[in-house]
Amino acid sequence: MAFKYYNQNNYSNVPYPSSALPNATVKSGGCGVVCASMIVSNLTDHVVDPRAMASYAQRTGARVVGGTDMNRLAKALCVDYPLNFRATNDENALLAHLQSGGMAVANVGGNRSGYTGVFSDGGHYIVVAGRASDGRVIVLDPGLYPGKFNKWGRKGKVAVRGNECLCDMSVLAKDTSNRSPAYWLFEREVEEVPEWMKKIIDDALAVGLITERHNPNEPATKWFVLAIALNTIKLLRGGK
Repeated sequence: MAFKYYNQNNYSNVPYPSSALPNATVKSGGCGVVCASMIVSNLTDHVVDPRAMASYAQRTGARVVGGTDMNRLAKALCVDYPLNFRATNDENALLAHLQSGGMAVANVGGNRSGYTGVFSDGGHYIVVAGRASDGRVIVLDPGLYPGKFNKWGRKGKVAVRGNECLCDMSVLAKDTSNRSPAYWLFEREVEEVPEWMKKIIDDALAVGLITERHNPNEPATKWFVLAIALNTIKLLRGGK
């Protein structure tokens, strides 16, 4: 699966000012809004690029002196987009969440005494998008640049595959261990499927109109069910 990816280094001309940093841009301080762009663009039917997300974060009050208030931004996103979220410090909860198809924003803390930050020298947000077949986590780093993981203290901990960064969960856990919350877990909001829609799908399976069960929340399935319902109404009205 190819994930929608954005890199903050491509947005040096997009303003993202704060009261203390009036000349700041998405490149210099917008890792949070770039992560939010990737969350919305991968988990919903909406595509929101970092330029639009930077404006959105400022309107919602999520832009703060040190960067982006992810709690505030996450709450706003879940009002305006079909998303749910919860925050956690539990790596096992993160892994279970990824297994169920969710994504997360991780809050890495950078360098500290006796430790070299892997994904950043200082505070930084990254997206945890899923798990690779070998069990490593797939990270979408908005601050990725060539040679980033060749630095001393980072070398051998992260493999780069195109726009994806792969690492053991233990690497990510240590990188976030001085932050709380460590992870914001996002998932697509699941709509309650009406019983009549489930029945149409069951009946279509029974008569061979479709050969496999489709997710009732997928747009294509909804259009299929609507077409069947409208055709049934037409037949009941004598074909008119």
